[in-house]
This record gives sequence, structure tokens and C-alpha cells, in this order.
Amino acid sequence: MGDFAALHKKFTKALLKPQLDVPDGLIAVKAPNIQRRFDVYRNNVMASLIEALKANFPITFALVGQDFFNALAVGYISENPPVIPMLFQYGAEFPSFIAEYPAVSTIPYLSDVAQLENHWRAAYHAVEKQSIDITAVQAFSPEDQMNLQFEIHPSASILKSGWPIYSIWQGHESGDMSQIDLEVSENVVICRPQVNVLLANLNMEACVFFRQIINGQTLGEAYGAAAELNEEFDLSYSFGQLFAMGLVTALSVKN
Repeated sequence: MGDFAALHKKFTKALLKPQLDVPDGLIAVKAPNIQRRFDVYRNNVMASLIEALKANFPITFALVGQDFFNALAVGYISENPPVIPMLFQYGAEFPSFIAEYPAVSTIPYLSDVAQLENHWRAAYHAVEKQSIDITAVQAFSPEDQMNLQFEIHPSASILKSGWPIYSIWQGHESGDMSQIDLEVSENVVICRPQVNVLLANLNMEACVFFRQIINGQTLGEAYGAAAELNEEFDLSYSFGQLFAMGLVTALSVKN
């Protein structure tokens, strides 16, 4: 059993590292050329994992092109083999790998774009739950409303970035990347209340407000944190946006 486990480990390592030779211990009964057979199998495995990453990170792929993406993917796959059979979840650490990849220094926003794609995919596959309408607030007295706490939809998340990741996403969707200002920082809230994943761009104070709400703070606490950044923070708009995007699944009053 120990010999098989050791061989399995060597086989997996060689399978994902094209520079390694066929591990000792493999045999080919009906075909003597074990190196050729192993190379074919290795190429098929690597190609299928590259395709999985392309499917999971289509915008990242579009931004850098086939050759560059393939080099990124091979480097990532060699160090990060899949650990679960569901390849639609493959690539959780891909944005971190991109951030450390030397050749990406000329595309510093690429890692954050890949991270946004991770958030989108997580939202798409999140558990279903029914969102509530803003009219649910009417069940609470005006005195209680600033003490409201929000149960948040399982698909909801926020990504804060120093780059215009929302504009890059929208530019890719529209096919027009010409108006993107790389000097702009953008924060994105992601949610899938029904069929489609929704994304919205948040300014800094709205980002703070949404994060406070998602982290379990009351409406009053979230408003106070946002107003510290901007005393003219528009509570009504951001409050409405919480419900318009389907982020809220239940309300309660903090005791």
C-alpha cells in the first residue's frame, strides 16, 4: 500500500509538471513506449485544466490573450492541482497566483479582475434563498428602524479594489474598453437574488455602509460609519439599493 501511495504521489506530480520525466514504476503492458503514452495523457489533463480556468476566468483570458493566459494557467496548475472533482470551483487561488506572477507587473489590475470573477462564480452557484421587499421595513416602528439588523443573501459579497474593476467588467460585457480610467478605484457588491448575478459599483462610503450591514451591524451603526467618511452620505439611496439588489432575506431588531 505504501509503495502505491508513493507512486501515486510521484504520478500526480509528474502529471502536472511537464518538465518532469515519467515516474519510475509505471509499466505499459501492450505498448512499450511509456514516455509517449504518459506525455499524451499529461497533455490531455493539462489541456482540460487550462480549459477549465478559461471557462472560470473569461475576462482575465480576454484581457491577456491565449498565449499569455496559457503560460499563467500552466504555472498555476503545476502548483495547484484540483482538490475536488467540480471544476467550476477550480481556481480559488488563481488571483493570488496572478498577483505574484512576474510578467503580470504590467497589468497590475489583472489579479483583482480575476478575484471579481471568483466572486461572480461563487454568487452564481450559491444556495437559493428568497429576498424580501423594502416594504418589510414598515412592520417595524420608526424607533426600531435604526436598530434593524439584516440577514444577508448567501450569494452576497463585496470586493474592494484600487482599480476600476467594475468598469473593466462592464467594458468587457459591452465590447468597449476605451473609456476606462485606470486611475479610478472601484468597489463592487455582488449578489444573485434570482437567476442573474447582479453587480453594482459602490463609492467608498457606500462600500463601508454595505460592509457594515453584511457584517451584522445595525442600520444606525452602518450609517454612522459611512457618515464619518462623508457627512452627506445618502442613506436613502444605499438603503434602497440593499433591497433593489436582493441582498436582504430577513430583518430583526437588535436587543
